Amino acid sequence: MLSDLLILLLGLALLIAGANYVTDGAVAIARRFNVSNLIIGLTVVALGSSMPDIVVCVESAMQHKSTIAVGEVVGADLFDLLLVVGVMAIIRPFTVSPIMRNQDLPILAISAAALWVAGDTVLFDGLHHNIINRSSGMMLILIFAFYMWFMILTTKKSSPSSSVGHSSSASEPVGSGANPRSGQQGNTERIPQDSECGIVAAHSFKGEIRSMKCRFMKLRSRQWFSWVMVVVGLGALVIGGNWVVDGASGLALKLGMSQAMVALTVVAIGNSLPDMVTSLTATLKGACGIAFGNIVGACIINALLTIGLPALITPLDGDSIGFVDFFTLVGSALLLWLVPALSKNHRIGRVFGIILVLLYFGYMTFTIIRG
Repeated sequence: MLSDLLILLLGLALLIAGANYVTDGAVAIARRFNVSNLIIGLTVVALGSSMPDIVVCVESAMQHKSTIAVGEVVGADLFDLLLVVGVMAIIRPFTVSPIMRNQDLPILAISAAALWVAGDTVLFDGLHHNIINRSSGMMLILIFAFYMWFMILTTKKSSPSSSVGHSSSASEPVGSGANPRSGQQGNTERIPQDSECGIVAAHSFKGEIRSMKCRFMKLRSRQWFSWVMVVVGLGALVIGGNWVVDGASGLALKLGMSQAMVALTVVAIGNSLPDMVTSLTATLKGACGIAFGNIVGACIINALLTIGLPALITPLDGDSIGFVDFFTLVGSALLLWLVPALSKNHRIGRVFGIILVLLYFGYMTFTIIRG
């Protein structure tokens, strides 16, 4: 049992490290082709952040242990939406921007509902077993493609003064020649305020941070080093994904637990911890809008691409993951959308944060009892 746990933990560590190497290398390559920080943030950084989840799902599908894929995505999204957002609100209540209320959170609810329709075939198709087939996977991929197109199109239509990522000087770090409070920009990106933050702003700001990191690399002038980072990172992702799937399935077998339970708890939480640390750190520094946008964007990618991609390879067996799990996910997305949208101050406060945390622990208690 200890060996399986060790393999699982080492696999998670390799996934996180590999995702960072791939993202840093890809950002450096994109900068050489003068790709804007906005596009880098929406594509390279956004997908890089979700890479550990995607690799685990693809690996588990290829090894015919697809229950781990479904459980990992549902568990990770619930961890982020309930526990992480709840703790953020308890630490520092924040206002949900109009962009989040009118655009990003409705898309989150739609993506969660799409995953429910695709995955709960017992309820919607009258089957005796939950399975996400290839046609459902294609539906999720198409919704994801439309989501990415919509994000880029919406951003291009917005004015530079209300969005992030339109200036892309490669010579100065964040904060140089700019006053983030006044909104005046020099040769860099400004930190978006909570009143204007959304998924686009969060990913674009992360793209700027990654670009700044690449500019200070000692070997930044050598393109081969960027490609080496990508290759090494991909290797770490493949090995880490294999180890996570093997460790999780071995741990489930020796502890008498279902693969679904291990995926919903250990694997999901392990892959989500880096995002939790990043989000809570941003919250402590007052950048709640960026943290919230990052979480919502990651959950949308998980529900659509992370499940849709492996489902195209082979149908995904949902096993015991069914109505309660999908209903909790959709309900969480609706709560985060409707509560701030209907309240007068459009805030996620401490009381609501406590409710979200209690809901998460209630769900986890149910999951453990169910086995």
